Amino acid sequence: MNALRANLTDPAAVSVAFAGLELSPGQKHLARAICSNEERYRQLVVKVMRGGGKTGTAAIAFATALRNNPTRKIFALAGSYWQAQRLYDRFESIIATPEFMPPGSLDGPPTRYLTRLKEGGFLEILTTSPNRARAGHVDWLCIDEAVLIPNRIIDAVWPVVRTSKQPKRLVMSTPSPEVNQEWFVGLWQNADKAHFERIEWPLEECHWITQSGDMNQISAAVAAGLIDTETYKVEYLGEIAERSGRVWDTALIDGHQNGKPRAVVDPNKTQEYPLPAAAPLTEWSVGLDWGFIHPTVITVWEKQGETVYARDCRIREQVALSEIMEEIRADFPKYTIYPDSAGMHENDQLRRLGLTTRPVIFSKQKDELIGNVRWRLEKGLLKIPDPNLDNRFFTLIQQMKAYSYDDKGKPRKINDDCVDSMLCGMVPFTHETPRWMFEIRGVKTQW
Repeated sequence: MNALRANLTDPAAVSVAFAGLELSPGQKHLARAICSNEERYRQLVVKVMRGGGKTGTAAIAFATALRNNPTRKIFALAGSYWQAQRLYDRFESIIATPEFMPPGSLDGPPTRYLTRLKEGGFLEILTTSPNRARAGHVDWLCIDEAVLIPNRIIDAVWPVVRTSKQPKRLVMSTPSPEVNQEWFVGLWQNADKAHFERIEWPLEECHWITQSGDMNQISAAVAAGLIDTETYKVEYLGEIAERSGRVWDTALIDGHQNGKPRAVVDPNKTQEYPLPAAAPLTEWSVGLDWGFIHPTVITVWEKQGETVYARDCRIREQVALSEIMEEIRADFPKYTIYPDSAGMHENDQLRRLGLTTRPVIFSKQKDELIGNVRWRLEKGLLKIPDPNLDNRFFTLIQQMKAYSYDDKGKPRKINDDCVDSMLCGMVPFTHETPRWMFEIRGVKTQW
């Protein structure tokens, strides 16, 4: 399309003429909804898979909106610096094009944080900042990757459009298990009651993903166990994680299911449960869940190859914490201890005893550790002795099978001491999701 003949009121036409991108049907709907003055589009909530182009689409819509109303004030709050940069890069590539903006429209050159127009409009892009959230008023508010932004900051920024005559709120995210997933999923599920228009589009629309060679790598990664099935559904299909019922499939723990692997094994069969090995053939960790009212649980784990084996599970009820510390020092002097960070004083005491500790912050790491256990169960990479043959593991197995989500999608804090100790012990064996999986070729260059 000739840029000089483009329909500059339509963001889909602007995208073709000035970004060289043909928007998918879902992206066109989002871009036009952002630019629309219709009442139904005053508040939008967008749920799309990672790499689906929601940030780039919003940037194109913002450029179009400012071209057609140079007095409009837009504030975009991004969940990360990387997200803010992507929004700016796409926006700047259009707004700074002479054929797009009339000469002399901009008040100085665009910057990564602020682009001003001489008639008073602007686009400000920042990462999470409660100070900016309480300053001034705007017409449009965009919250990008909302699951990464703490609730207190969203509460602070929410009112900034109240004084506008044409206010708009745009909330976008992949429903990842991050700090504010519960808020975003709640807004999506109750959109009608909150007067939000829901927008999403399927993976099939995203040819830049489905036609990418990296999509084959992602499928292979799922098969290889680099990511578990829930992570794949959320990040690459844009679905909401199933957070109801049991956390893990009990058939993968101690059942039989059409030849699928199970975690419980006969400790007397070395082909299923090999003898402990020494470095460099093995890695060890000690998980520690401090008990102040409940029992303190010590679990010991060994990783041979890619498989993690439970080597011990000690439940210490009505035992003084000082005695437990001495037990750990005597039995595991050379191992790294992974304790729950809630026991700050006790963890300091362990360090004073000469032990290496790496406290685990459950509020930030629990979902990732649960996912790690899930893919280990799915791939047969977690082995625990049959409690009928080694009763040290009876309570751990029972708690794993009973571990469930509450009505808010959070793991229940009931009889979970052994499970929490296990999750702590999994920290050194948790794969970091490879960066290439979040920078799909084509997505990175297009969106």
